[in-house]
Amino acid sequence: MYNILIVEDECKIAETAMEYLQRDGNNVRHVTTMSDALRAVDAETDLIVLDLMLPDGRGEDLCEHIINLYNTPVIILTSKSSEQSRIRGFACGADDYLTKPFSPRELVAKVKSVLKRAKQRDNIIRLGNEIMIYPDRRTVTKNNIAVKLTPNEYKILLCLANNRQSVVSRDTLVEDINAPDAADRTVDVHIRHNTAKT
Repeated sequence: MYNILIVEDECKIAETAMEYLQRDGNNVRHVTTMSDALRAVDAETDLIVLDLMLPDGRGEDLCEHIINLYNTPVIILTSKSSEQSRIRGFACGADDYLTKPFSPRELVAKVKSVLKRAKQRDNIIRLGNEIMIYPDRRTVTKNNIAVKLTPNEYKILLCLANNRQSVVSRDTLVEDINAPDAADRTVDVHIRHNTAKT
């Protein structure tokens, strides 16, 4: 099940999109303004369906901001059908573009396609705007500069990042490191080193 946010001020259009996306097994929320979207979107949002003409601002600006913040896939759903509007939509980072009136089934198909491509991208964990963890490569960067971590320091950081919504006990960290030298105080030392580096 994916978490999808619809940003659309025309409620009938949003209701239709929600119905079809929920029927496909997704968790769907709906907001009508840029300000509500900024409050609603978070790192757990898997995809955004975005109207470009919102009552409190330009959808293009919202698209660019969200992608820079969370790298969340965006499908633009708008009545703007000109070539220039499409070009601007893709230039601000959108993954796909669908014009109104639209086929709800086509929207569902585009959502599936975009989410499939997104899963194939580099597996990146973002901590704020500065720190990036690349589990596939077992590397970490801060402000796009590589951070040198020992294997245990990397495991601790990854464990904390994967459980950032909850408190992680020392026992969990020791178990996660799974190394012969992973005594309680060793974990403390590694955490101090991690804090200094990141």
